[in-house]
Amino acid sequence: MSSRRDRHGRGIRGPLIVPRELGGVVPAPRPSRSEFFADAVQASLDRISQTCPAVLDRLVVGIEDVPERQSFVADHVPLTSAQDGDEHNPARVVLFRRPLEIRAATPQGLVILVHRTLVEQLSALTGFPIDVIDPGADQDT
Repeated sequence: MSSRRDRHGRGIRGPLIVPRELGGVVPAPRPSRSEFFADAVQASLDRISQTCPAVLDRLVVGIEDVPERQSFVADHVPLTSAQDGDEHNPARVVLFRRPLEIRAATPQGLVILVHRTLVEQLSALTGFPIDVIDPGADQDT
């Protein structure tokens, strides 16, 4: 007798795959909020690199969940943090995920808010006008 259980020679007791109630394909799992945010930041950087790649030279973009308490100004939570670079260190922009998520009403609104916030920070750091960094900025509404 084999080591598999055969239920006294009666074979398999039920179907191997239970049919789905509504049929169709099992939907792919949705990304987590942090993955969605990282994808939005990457899409924004890709868009900026298409229109004005010089802005991204010697720049590091990072994501943190929340800012440190010391960075609050008069109890206002910052959305981003930007730091100028020097000859040894690149410029840095940090986007804070939770404050941006709270201010966005929809996922598409979050994508737009991330892009606008990043463009504004890059404009402040580099001195390039917003229209040069993102020519279609007024079309995002």
